[in-house]
Amino acid sequence: MIEKNSKKVIIDPSDETSVSGSSIPVEWLQISFSKEKRVSDTRRILSNLPLFENLSMRQWRELSDLFHKRTFTKDEIIFKNGTPGLGMYAIIDGSVAVYENEDGVDVEIARLGSGDFFGEMSLVEEVERSATIVALETTRLIGIFRPQLKDLMHRRPQLGLIIIERLARILTSRLREADHRLAMYKRKLSNGNK
Repeated sequence: MIEKNSKKVIIDPSDETSVSGSSIPVEWLQISFSKEKRVSDTRRILSNLPLFENLSMRQWRELSDLFHKRTFTKDEIIFKNGTPGLGMYAIIDGSVAVYENEDGVDVEIARLGSGDFFGEMSLVEEVERSATIVALETTRLIGIFRPQLKDLMHRRPQLGLIIIERLARILTSRLREADHRLAMYKRKLSNGNK
């Protein structure tokens, strides 16, 4: 649900556009700079991400309504493994830990910091989160949510196609990296059994 006057996106878990899937509603504020300042600040923060690099000023203006921000406090859960995912997040500042559940125990598998992003698969399809993400310190995020991306694709199909093609390249690259790590792990296991 979007409240137009306050420029807040209220994420309600009972709503089909729920982002967090938790039982506690989460608020995401639409970036509330004046239009020109908003575009330049958003561009500065996001232009280093492969999804948004080398876009024209006109494209940035068209994209600016997609972006929302939120600050998480230390130890606050951003999302949990198994909850529905509707958005991708870019870290403005701060850091997060990524946990996977192995045999009922949460195991930290990565740490991400300023300039990193996560959750990009949920821009393509509604999939359950495969990890739990927790803020390690006060952390500011920019969220991009699938419903707004879908709306952009209807309004500006050419720009939507550019973003989706870039997203496909990112996902393909991450899949290749995961395949490589799996192959290395398998080799390590087989060498250990000799």
